[in-house]
Amino acid sequence: MKSSSYIFLFLILIFFIGFLAVLYQLLKVKKDYKFLLSLEERYTETFKYLTHEFRAPLTVIIGLIKQLKKNEHISQHTFDTYLSMIEQQGRNLTDLTNQLSDTLIIKNSLNEVEWKTGNLVVYVEMIAETFQVFAAQKDIDLIFFSKEPQIETDFVPSYINKIFRNLLFNAIKYSNAGDKISLVIEKSNKSKENIIIKVIDQGKGIDNEALPHIFDLYYKDSSNGKNAGTGIGLALSKQLVDILDGNISVESKLGMGSTFTVELPVVHNDKKIFSYWLPKNNNVHIKPEFEITYEKNFSLPAVEMNENDPRDILLIAEDNKDVAYYIKELFSQEEYKILHARNGDEALILANKYIPDVVITDVLMPGKNGMQLCSEIKSSQLLNHIPVIMLTALISESDAMDGFKSGADVFLRKPFNSDELQMQVKKLVSNKKLLKDKFNRTVIKNEGIKSTKIINQDSNFLQRINDILYREMKNPDFKVNNLANELAISTSQLNKKINDFTGYSSSVYILQIKLAYAKKILSTYDKSIGEVASDCGVYDVNYFSRVFKKYTGLTPSQYKHSIQNLANS
Repeated sequence: MKSSSYIFLFLILIFFIGFLAVLYQLLKVKKDYKFLLSLEERYTETFKYLTHEFRAPLTVIIGLIKQLKKNEHISQHTFDTYLSMIEQQGRNLTDLTNQLSDTLIIKNSLNEVEWKTGNLVVYVEMIAETFQVFAAQKDIDLIFFSKEPQIETDFVPSYINKIFRNLLFNAIKYSNAGDKISLVIEKSNKSKENIIIKVIDQGKGIDNEALPHIFDLYYKDSSNGKNAGTGIGLALSKQLVDILDGNISVESKLGMGSTFTVELPVVHNDKKIFSYWLPKNNNVHIKPEFEITYEKNFSLPAVEMNENDPRDILLIAEDNKDVAYYIKELFSQEEYKILHARNGDEALILANKYIPDVVITDVLMPGKNGMQLCSEIKSSQLLNHIPVIMLTALISESDAMDGFKSGADVFLRKPFNSDELQMQVKKLVSNKKLLKDKFNRTVIKNEGIKSTKIINQDSNFLQRINDILYREMKNPDFKVNNLANELAISTSQLNKKINDFTGYSSSVYILQIKLAYAKKILSTYDKSIGEVASDCGVYDVNYFSRVFKKYTGLTPSQYKHSIQNLANS
């Protein structure tokens, strides 16, 4: 009987162990599946982003070639500028092609990662030796250092190559002549089971706001200005480090350089034996695709703003300076004042300050993107009347729908047709002028203005102004600055907003409201001219009469008699 019990317990134990083994395998498969799914999502995002990046240089190249063909009498300076921009964008396409090639190679080899066991010190030193040639082009000293001549570890040679190729290229790109770059490899002091590899430079450094996003796929550090890359190299490096079960981090201070640290496990799988890596049959191949180029800075000149300037204000939000320069060249400086922002954050600041007539924005930008910018413009009482044209390389219908949901008035895909963009801007500006005329016909000339709802669906702001003006109608000391303070905006912002709706300056608009109210009193109540003027906050009857006649063509008495005669007839 006891024997049977032991056998039964033994079978249960065997079953339980088997169940745990199966459960472990299922969990492992689930974990691997989630990891591969995560990678697949990353690569989908990578290709989506690369599509966007390809279209930006194509927009510049196609657009400028079209401009060169169209303008027969172009100046030599402009001709040389256009050619330089086309050449630079050609280089950008080459870089993007290389990035795409790397991404495809990694994606296709996910299930066939070629692990090796060998001396990682030698392999990393070979990478350093190759890049010393490129560093010398900028008079930069690249130094390799390792305390130990040999560190045996499991690694994937092609991945290590790509990781440090990106890190070293960035270090060289953002360093100056005479700087020093160090590539250091050592075993971790905290855990001897890990290896630390550092790339230390004395270059420009990274802004504190950029540090948390530096490995994000779309992110470009705007503080690097014209040297900002495609925003994919560091993201790709992080993906590769993740596949190697490692960690990558960065420490940096603006103006003092950066330190990128890659931490990798010494042993990848203690149950597997990988083939041994030897230098003689595994040379590091790095093609000379990293030509260090010095891009000319085609930044848009600063524009001095003048409230009396009759030109329409056009705000371009575009992180690619060549694209921004090309868009600016499409519009006459005699008709438009051009403002340029490198991202949505800068664009929102400029929009609030200057109240542009039209905003042209890219979708994918560092910081606040185009859709976020558009949403904030359309939800702002100060800015919601501004039409937004959205330019994008995203090509799906869902992307277009997202753009329209954010409030975009026009959605154009890159490379866009320059004539269509010009036509859309003119159309939007023309629509705003028609709105001003309609406002004057239906509101200002309407004697019942107080009860008249503003005709534009986004103009609650103007209705709020009217409510304040009627509340303060009898107050002779209530001026433009008082109105601006109550609305918590500057007088220049108030002037631009009111002018966009009515075509009047703030002071003239206030006067028009008072005159409209005066006409209503004169046509409704039997009051003296002095009483009417007082009700409108004007205590100089002669001044009131002069102003009334100036804007209506009749004195208050003549207007009152004409209304009475009309009623009697």
